[in-house]
Amino acid sequence: MDGNRPQSMTALERARFVSQALSDAARRARFSSKARRNLSGGGFAARKGAVAFRWMTIISFWLIVAIPGALAVAYFGFVASDQYRVDVQFTVAGGEPVLVDGLTAITGIPSITIIQDIQIVTNFLQSRAAVEKIQAKIDLRAKYSTEEADWLARFNPTKPIEKFVRYWQKMTEVSIKLPGGIVDFKVRAFTPQDAKDIAEAALRVAEELINDINQRQNTDAMRNAEIEVERASKRLMDARLALEEARNSAGILDVTSTITSLNTLINELRSGMLKMQQEYQAQLRVVSETAPQMRNLRSRIEAMNTQIAELEARLTSTRRNATPDGTLALSMTRFAVLDMERQIAERIYAGSVSTLEVARITAERKRMYLNTFVLPSLPQEAQYPRRILFSLAVIVGLLVVWGVIIGLAGVVRNHMA
Repeated sequence: MDGNRPQSMTALERARFVSQALSDAARRARFSSKARRNLSGGGFAARKGAVAFRWMTIISFWLIVAIPGALAVAYFGFVASDQYRVDVQFTVAGGEPVLVDGLTAITGIPSITIIQDIQIVTNFLQSRAAVEKIQAKIDLRAKYSTEEADWLARFNPTKPIEKFVRYWQKMTEVSIKLPGGIVDFKVRAFTPQDAKDIAEAALRVAEELINDINQRQNTDAMRNAEIEVERASKRLMDARLALEEARNSAGILDVTSTITSLNTLINELRSGMLKMQQEYQAQLRVVSETAPQMRNLRSRIEAMNTQIAELEARLTSTRRNATPDGTLALSMTRFAVLDMERQIAERIYAGSVSTLEVARITAERKRMYLNTFVLPSLPQEAQYPRRILFSLAVIVGLLVVWGVIIGLAGVVRNHMA
């Protein structure tokens, strides 16, 4: 105890020294035990309800983790029925070459038209319409309500169609693989043959959807083309009738030929009148104007001049006494307008007939079709349920829930203490 105490001590002093050291050690030991008792008796363990909290922790573990986890292990290990999966892969291709746009050339992603056709099929496969069509082919409810399935996985056949559609969406999976636009369709059932039959029926209803779309598109295209042909035919007939009526009312078959003939006749008359005028001037030198031959010649010149004026009046309306409605110039304008309308009608008619022929040729082949390259095959091994994985997932999930509840309870207790 005293480090400076001399080594030369008597036996009595040495005994006293040892007794004092032992007394100090015992006193320190008593103080340390009391402090430990005080420390262990206070703090969190000494709070009110510590025992109840420990029991609540134990009971909640059994209720939340142990018992449900054991039930999950028992269900997935011994009760859950085997589920067989059939994989089908197909693409929706067009009957005509698809134009490659800039985005497709850069990224390799199919054009928006192809993506839209693919999404039509994929959305249809998980729709109520598809379920009803498959039900009509193979009695889909009976295959998912079979006694071979466990009570938790099978479907109750008395439930309405809306719940059956949701059940169908859980038992199937549809995905699109880009950039190729490949559709991956997976079907699960409780027997290998049922899974194969359901996948084949789903493919058939998808092909029927494609055929219905093709039929509607072709029918609409043919109907529209036929309507255009009828409209163009009526317009062409009206144009021809209008031109024919104008010719009959004017009494002219071809205005251009008539004008050419009149111009030729007027030129000939002018040439003859010019000769008679020259002859009149030549005879006037030797014969009197009152001579009979001179009066006859002058009458012929005047008659020819009148005839030329009348012919010119038929061509144009420049003379005062001319009637504009009967001029060939006006008739030529009217005929030109009517003939232009006829030509336009003929071209429209020819174009509509060509469109109808193209629509008829297009209707003979499919606009799009289902190209299945992975056909449904009979599975040999059950893919679901994944018993160990599902059991571990349930247990881990229960542990997480239990831990969150205990943690929240501890926080609340700390604030209330």
